Amino acid sequence: MVTYRQLKDANPAMFHQSAAAWKDWADTALQHAGYLNDRVGQHITEPHWGGLTSELARGRVADAHVDLSASASQLKTVETVLIQAGQDFEEAQNDLVTATNEATQAGFNVSDSGDVTVPATLTKDKKPDEVTTINNHASTLQTRITAAVYRATRVDAGVTKALNALDPSKAGGRNGANGGGSGGSGGGHGGAGWNGDYGSSGAPPMQRPSGQVADWINQAIQILRQQGINLSPQDAGYIATIIQYESGGNPNSINLWDSNAAAGHPSKGLMQTIDPTFNSYALPGHTSVYNPVDNIIAGTRYALHRYGSLSNVPGIRNILHHSGGYVGY
Repeated sequence: MVTYRQLKDANPAMFHQSAAAWKDWADTALQHAGYLNDRVGQHITEPHWGGLTSELARGRVADAHVDLSASASQLKTVETVLIQAGQDFEEAQNDLVTATNEATQAGFNVSDSGDVTVPATLTKDKKPDEVTTINNHASTLQTRITAAVYRATRVDAGVTKALNALDPSKAGGRNGANGGGSGGSGGGHGGAGWNGDYGSSGAPPMQRPSGQVADWINQAIQILRQQGINLSPQDAGYIATIIQYESGGNPNSINLWDSNAAAGHPSKGLMQTIDPTFNSYALPGHTSVYNPVDNIIAGTRYALHRYGSLSNVPGIRNILHHSGGYVGY
């Protein structure tokens, strides 16, 4: 598990440096595959070399070319995973540092383990509603810090599994699939990680949509109310918490290292839904998984269908009852 201090002091650039090394490895594999054809294969022909042994040699060269090309493709996949992981890890670090700075500026204490506490001096002689506002502010910042550590831990563990899966002796067995948050076990091969398939909705857009998470949540709630699903302000808070843990508020977020990704349907968007789940719970006219409002609509409908209420989503329930940390839904 990544700790608060480790995330705060981490160097996310290491992911990108590692990705560059894997790219060089992939390029070298492709180069050698080309050498086999250009510098070896062309000489295993008449009049250079004929007969049965030449046929066998050509077969060996062809097999090696296929193997090298396949290895290069796999190495490029690892490069893409590491680039995405580096971006997500860096976002988590930025969220943690920003929330920590805001907490300090507000006069709160932040421990070396990331715990936010309110000094008695901040609430002394304050009215009850003022005390509530102060405590709510501290709680919000605590959620942002804890969620950032959660996401960084998920990235770290997921990339480790994806890299281990390159060694067949370390690859896991098959798991069942969760449809919602990427903390689920997913489908496909245990820790195999992404297989290069972005799924039916494709890769994330290059640019993020403009807007704020709170606005997207309000828009989604209004649309859901038109469908007879009445959500309270408290439910809006639960949705915001799920989003903070699942994507950090990034509508283009995608998880390329868990077993959902291995099965060809990586978790996407604000609430990290996989394509089949999103398609099942999307409303007509709201069918873009990377559209923040559409993603909230589908993710919320899925959570309500599976758990009965947003307060019963396992991660939210754990937080409400102080019975454990957030878990994917």
